[in-house]
Amino acid sequence: MLPADWKPSRAAAYRADRVERGDRLQGNVSVQCQVCVIGTGAGGAVAAAELARAGLDVVMLEEGAYLTGEDYGRLSPIESIKATYRDAGMTFTMGSPGILMPYGRCVGGSTVINSGSAFAMSEETFAYWKRTHGLPGLEWPDVARHFQRVGRTVRIGAVPEELMGGNGRLLREGAEALGLAGEVVTRNAHGCLGRGRCYLGCPENAKQGTNLNYVPMALEAGARLYTHCRAERVLSEGGRAAGVQARATGGGARLAVRAGAVVVACGAVFTPILLSESGLLKGNRHAGKHLRIHPASRVIGLFDREIKGHIGVPQSYHVTGLMPRDLVPEGIFVPPFLLAPAVPGMGRGHLELMKQYPRMGLIGYRVIDSGEGRVAGTVMGMANVKYDLSPQDTRKLVEAMQASGEILFAAGAKRVWLPVFGRGEAGSVDELRRLLSRPVAAVDIELAAYHPHGTLRMGIDEKDSATRPDGSLFGVEGVYVADASLFPESPIVNPQLTVMALAGVVAERLAEKRGLTLAA
Repeated sequence: MLPADWKPSRAAAYRADRVERGDRLQGNVSVQCQVCVIGTGAGGAVAAAELARAGLDVVMLEEGAYLTGEDYGRLSPIESIKATYRDAGMTFTMGSPGILMPYGRCVGGSTVINSGSAFAMSEETFAYWKRTHGLPGLEWPDVARHFQRVGRTVRIGAVPEELMGGNGRLLREGAEALGLAGEVVTRNAHGCLGRGRCYLGCPENAKQGTNLNYVPMALEAGARLYTHCRAERVLSEGGRAAGVQARATGGGARLAVRAGAVVVACGAVFTPILLSESGLLKGNRHAGKHLRIHPASRVIGLFDREIKGHIGVPQSYHVTGLMPRDLVPEGIFVPPFLLAPAVPGMGRGHLELMKQYPRMGLIGYRVIDSGEGRVAGTVMGMANVKYDLSPQDTRKLVEAMQASGEILFAAGAKRVWLPVFGRGEAGSVDELRRLLSRPVAAVDIELAAYHPHGTLRMGIDEKDSATRPDGSLFGVEGVYVADASLFPESPIVNPQLTVMALAGVVAERLAEKRGLTLAA
């Protein structure tokens, strides 16, 4: 664990002597290790650090760059998006409707660009996983222990009142007026100044992404990191893991990593793609299936007072009173260039509305989806993700939309803008209800998703799953998965901590097979 008085500096917080840029490799390179970990986000970084600290020789591969707070401070928003998001944030699902699904691509992965919300999955939810999928050998005390271990490392704590910001406070005000239970969000942050730049990388190194803790811990324990390296194939020989073949981004150099174990942590979309292209998912009818995404959208409110939602923590309060209905309204806020496309109008009319940005409030919401999608490889180098919003989930989204609008009106909004084509504005609760009283088609809702999971779900055997409860892949020895692909069902809450806890369990099981234990 990090020492209690540890605080990152604005400079790089890692052992530079153990980091090498793949795009600067001279010719093809071959290295050997005991474990190769692909990905440095919530899953990969935890697995790498735990395995390295247990005494194993670890090589980490990351397709993106290793950036610091100083980098985020000097990059423009557009430059930051290009540097930290896969395909500049333009990953989409194909279906009815198309859904934006941004992915991180940098050291730290999506932990660098998310809001920092950090919730542990409940024991009740885990018990449902067990009842539904068995999961022999994986028990709640194991998971809970790793939740605690992760929580201490990434500095989880509630958002302070002074950093809630006007947007979080208006959500709380509206929810309380309607008698809806809610609570302040807990986050992995330390030393936050409330700059509202969480989605663009924290210039103060305050948000505790894995780039600031687990990756440096792995490097300090002896691991090596190759950035700007895209894993192209997980190698196997005789039914066992043999390593990874990677290619430098922005160059033609190849990196061959020989390893007796491979941990894949590229996320619930790109992990099954890599394993499928490596020929390791043949015959498994569950691989790439059962995709859940927590579909999400937003409602904007315009107030007659300044909210200044851009100041403070962007996501600081959420409503818990609607969770029994699978609806989760959350206070979010984004910079003007991200909010502008959601504000109605064109030309001068749009400009006049955007001038009222300081008086806007924003509620994001997501639903726990019951429908499923699948990952179907790539098309022209882009992930081919199939997902059709189910009628039941469409109704949930409309319910969440109406609830969010009513909360905004209860907090004093004069009008709200909805993410529904042809039904974009309401000036009262009655008008809001009237607009949404008629059926809303899925294709008419503007949607995004930030929590893909379930595509290589854990289970008892290959008849109903793709991986074992220790993260190992059926059909080949020594290949492990350590990301949200493992989830057999939704964790209900934001998945970051669940990914990290399960990655810790995966690392522990892998180490135990080699007669090692995790460091205290």
